[in-house]
Amino acid sequence: MKELFENENVNNFVTSAANYCTLVENAGNFSKKNFIEKTLELFSSLYYSIFRFPSFEIESDEEMIEKFVTEQEWNNIYQRVSQKLGYHDDYLDVYDPVARQEEDLSVGKLSDNLADIYQDMKDFVTLYGVGNEDVMLASLWECKISFEEYWGQKLLNATRVLHRLYFYEENLEEEDENSEDQTDYNENRNNWMFNRKQEQYRKGEK
Repeated sequence: MKELFENENVNNFVTSAANYCTLVENAGNFSKKNFIEKTLELFSSLYYSIFRFPSFEIESDEEMIEKFVTEQEWNNIYQRVSQKLGYHDDYLDVYDPVARQEEDLSVGKLSDNLADIYQDMKDFVTLYGVGNEDVMLASLWECKISFEEYWGQKLLNATRVLHRLYFYEENLEEEDENSEDQTDYNENRNNWMFNRKQEQYRKGEK
């Protein structure tokens, strides 16, 4: 499995997942437009990277798949993103875009999608950062399955709305008072434990 851990798309995904967690945790340090821009960048990287994962399978071991994000932490992220997006948080959603039925139309929230994606990414990078090969493999497998069945669609739904806001909503140019400092994000984005563990793994250290 060494080839899997050294795969470019796998490493890009791990980095993007960690950076996304840091981004939403520090959402208050960005203007609305800058936050949307960085989210679009990371969503593009997340989707492409996991979509291009090399084929692999494992025997499922649910005992290895720990969950770390609590309900309170999810709510904190939800509120943080909702406050940042303001009235741009709500959007019209279609549950099944193929069915074309009016009853499938509903109101969605970007903050809900971003918080759900955060939960999967935070659980993943925390588990992956343990550094144990079996646990790392199980976390990759769990994240890939969840992508196919759950958060991949949420990411695409949010991306569609964020794309529309970024390129066509003039009000995004309005800066909020708390957007002047991006230091926390820039300093923290590459300080995740998995970077050190990955370097140790490449060198053959334990």
